[in-house]
Order: sequence, then C-alpha cells, then structure tokens
Amino acid sequence: MVNRIILTIAALIVLATAGLMAYAMLTPPPATPTLEASGLALPSAQTSNDTGISVSGQGRVRIKPNLATTSIGVETAAATLAEATSQSNAKMTAIIDKIKGLGVAEKDIQTTAYNVTPVTSVSRQGEPPRITGYRVLNQLSITIRKIDDVGKILDAAVAAGANNVYGISFGVDDPTPYQQQARAAAVKDAQDKAAQLAKAAGITLGKVISITEGGVTPVPVLRGAVMTAEAASVPIEAGEMEIVISVNMRFGVQ
Repeated sequence: MVNRIILTIAALIVLATAGLMAYAMLTPPPATPTLEASGLALPSAQTSNDTGISVSGQGRVRIKPNLATTSIGVETAAATLAEATSQSNAKMTAIIDKIKGLGVAEKDIQTTAYNVTPVTSVSRQGEPPRITGYRVLNQLSITIRKIDDVGKILDAAVAAGANNVYGISFGVDDPTPYQQQARAAAVKDAQDKAAQLAKAAGITLGKVISITEGGVTPVPVLRGAVMTAEAASVPIEAGEMEIVISVNMRFGVQ
C-alpha cells in the first residue's frame, strides 16, 4: 500500500515537471528593453555642416546707365519771412516749369527738403539775439531718364533760379536682367574654384550641398561737384556702372 502511494506521488511530480517545461517552451521570452524603448536613441551617422568644400564666388556685370538722379535747390534770404518765402516759391515754380518743359515727368520730381531758418544778429551782452531776416531752402530730387539731356536740364534749372545742385548719381531703370547675369557668373566662379580645390587635393567634387547669396551691390558712377549759378555749361559723362553679386556655396566630396 505504501509503495503504491509513493509511486503515485512520483508520477504526479513527473507530470507536473513535464507540464512546466511545455509551458516554458510555448511562452516567448520577455522582450529585452532597448535604448529606443527607454527613450534613448541610438547614435546615427550624420553629415557635419563642416564637411565638403566651401567657396565663395563673385559675378560682375558692367552696364551703361540709362537714367540720372540729382538734387536741385533754391536758397533765398530776405528781411521778412513772407518775402523770403515768396522769392523761394517763385524761383522753384520757374524751375519746375522749365524742367517739365524739357521732358522730366511730374512723377520724377519730388520735394525732399523745405527749411525756414531765422537770421539773427549778434546781440549785446545779456540781450537775446535779434531776428534780422529769414532764410528759406527748398530742395528737389529729380530723375532724368534721358542721359543725353542731363547737362541741358541742369543748365536750364540754374538759369531759372537754382543756386545749388548736389551730386549726380547714375543708374538703370530695370536692373533685374543684369542681376541675373551677375548671379549666374557668381555661381560659375564658385564652381570653378571648388573644382580647382578638389583637383589639387586629389578628390572628386560632389553635388552642391548649400548655396546662399551674399549680397547685391550696384556700383554707380558718382559726381559730387556742387554747381553754382555762375556755371555756364555742365558737361556730364555717365560712364559705366557695375552690378556685383556674391554667393557662398558648399559642395560634397567623394
């Protein structure tokens, strides 16, 4: 009887052990936590912004100006403000009428300054300065779109009463096509430099990684002379001007 009980218990132990082994085989092992699952990403290969070849290029286009801008002024002085203002208005009206008659459009004439300044005398010690008159300055900016007429228009303005003419600057009415030419030249200049560097270093130049424009610089011809009413003739030479564009480019290497 005792032996039968022992054999029965042994059989139960064997069956229980077999069942546990079968369960272990059927149940997948618990997943091992990864760095990604814990919020810590694995490092990956990244391209540094400092790799490759970085160069700058510049493009220049020389062009002939087709317009000029200048500043024409009238300065008057009189004992009373009314008289100084009247003289200034009369002269400026005559100047505007004259330059309009020579083809300057109304949209190209703009008042840029109108100043009234009291003229004072030296006072005795302890006394306030005394106003002895007034000075009025009226200044115009005009754009002349016919370069050949610049000298003629300035002559006419002086003859009509202008007693100061400030520097003349030259430009073009539409610089866009010239900027495009300069931009293309700047890119080619940078590409040529990068190719030379790659060849000298014994490496193969790759694709463009980045490109930025450094700036657009028009370089006009300036005339800074101040003309007075005594000037009999105004010879004007427009010369040439440059449109300058620079670019910064970075190329990959192989």
